[in-house]
Amino acid sequence: MIGNRDDTRPPRASPESNETSITPQELWSVLSDSRRREVLRTLGPEVGRVALSDLAEQLAEETPAERVAIQLHHNHLPKLAEYGLVNYDHEQRVVEAGTTPDWVEPYEL
Repeated sequence: MIGNRDDTRPPRASPESNETSITPQELWSVLSDSRRREVLRTLGPEVGRVALSDLAEQLAEETPAERVAIQLHHNHLPKLAEYGLVNYDHEQRVVEAGTTPDWVEPYEL
């Protein structure tokens, strides 16, 4: 089942247990994108909540920040949130680091 009745996906990560049911293929899919790794490096427990526009400004290099914000909002942040790596509020457009599951630690972000 891809979604549930309210058309949302159940989270893959359990905040209480710091465990996940992620497969190796899903792990590769999440961490293979350099923009997602940049997001995880930029956010941290000490950073707190960050506005999407501010995060996009920090990550934008040659790409306009507005375009980066659109990519983050529609693609990268929802994917990271699905696995509990970030907490993203779509309505407020703010993001913060989630709990880093144990399975991420062996990988250099």
